[in-house]
Order: sequence, then structure tokens, then C-alpha cells
Amino acid sequence: MPSNDSAPVDSTPSGRPATVSSSVSAKRVITGVSLWWMASPVAFILSAVIGLGSRDRDPFWEGVSVVLLWSGIGGVVVAPAVGLLAALRVPQRPARRRFAIMGAISLLVCVLAVLFWEFAMECAPGQAC
Repeated sequence: MPSNDSAPVDSTPSGRPATVSSSVSAKRVITGVSLWWMASPVAFILSAVIGLGSRDRDPFWEGVSVVLLWSGIGGVVVAPAVGLLAALRVPQRPARRRFAIMGAISLLVCVLAVLFWEFAMECAPGQAC
């Protein structure tokens, strides 16, 4: 006589079918990564304000500034790639499109930042290089 306490082979421990569980978790990842990407400019601005505003160089606020900086960099670089991979895992065509656009915008921001850095490193007028 079969026991009733064993779960079916194609379900998760919660009893839901495996496809529904992975779809729900992928949608949560997509939402979280989207929010991370949208919050990264705020993290950059806060990092600059905290980093430039602390005159006494308190180690705590320097640490907060560094964490915010890396959170912003990760949001720009990592979030579109992780989101696109999660959107490819489940049939989410609008999410794939959104993450492709997010990746293009992030790439544009990175290129502009590199160009700004190059122009900022030029010699000042009247100085010998």
C-alpha cells in the first residue's frame, strides 16, 4: 500500500509544481534586480555626497560611502546581466526587452564615464604635458 506522505516527483517540497515555483522565483529575481538597477544612481549620488561631505574622514562614513559606491557599480554592471539571464529562464518577453534596454543604457553610461575620465585627465590650458 503506497504511503501518502511522499511528494510527487515533479513537485517542490511545498507541493507546488516545479515550473510554478521556478517561475515565481525568477519573477522575484527580475523584480529585485530591476529595483537594484533603478536605485544605483541614488547610490552613486549618496556615495559622492557622503564621500565629499565628510571633512573629518570618519572611518564609518568612509565605509558607508564605499559600500554605496560598489552597490551602484554593481547595479549598473551586474543587474542587467543577471536580469537578462533570469528573464531568459522563464518565458518573459517584456522582461527580456526591458533588461536589454537596461544593458544598453548601462553601457552608454559606462562609455560616457570613461570618456569623461579621459577628458578630465587632459592637461589644463597653458600647462606642458
